Amino acid sequence: MATAARISVQEYLDSFWRPDRDFVDGATLERNYGEYSHGRLHANVAVWMHSREKAGRFHIVPEVRLQISSSRFRIPDLMLISRDAPREEIVRTAPLLCIEIVSRDDTFRDMMDRLNDYFSIGVPVCWVIDPVRGCGWVATPGNLAEAVDGVLRAGAIEMPLAEVFEAEA
Repeated sequence: MATAARISVQEYLDSFWRPDRDFVDGATLERNYGEYSHGRLHANVAVWMHSREKAGRFHIVPEVRLQISSSRFRIPDLMLISRDAPREEIVRTAPLLCIEIVSRDDTFRDMMDRLNDYFSIGVPVCWVIDPVRGCGWVATPGNLAEAVDGVLRAGAIEMPLAEVFEAEA
């Protein structure tokens, strides 16, 4: 949901929200999350990825601003940044992978807008994971496919969803 007042890029970059917000062409957009299932899956994926950083030559980065254009910034739930990429406080180099975890209020249109923004700067693949349904999709430019075998893939990285979803007690 956009806020009523439009602000400049500099105002956005100088502001602090909790949680942080996307910035799209002068409007700040609230990000949908805050539920237990979203938070636990976010943590589980981050831990799973962190244990593979060295071998995969990447860094897992949660909730950091990603500059799409001069007037557009997104905050993916998680990004994989190449270990060889420059260290940027606001990421401007295309990540290897962006991961979005579906929240109850996310719409298909909003999610596709996010993914298309990522693709526009050269992100080759994105994962979309639904913590309630227990499934995930692999998105590449022009394609969105459910991981019917239960494994999300991005190049050499293969994450079995069963390893990040918690078993119901």
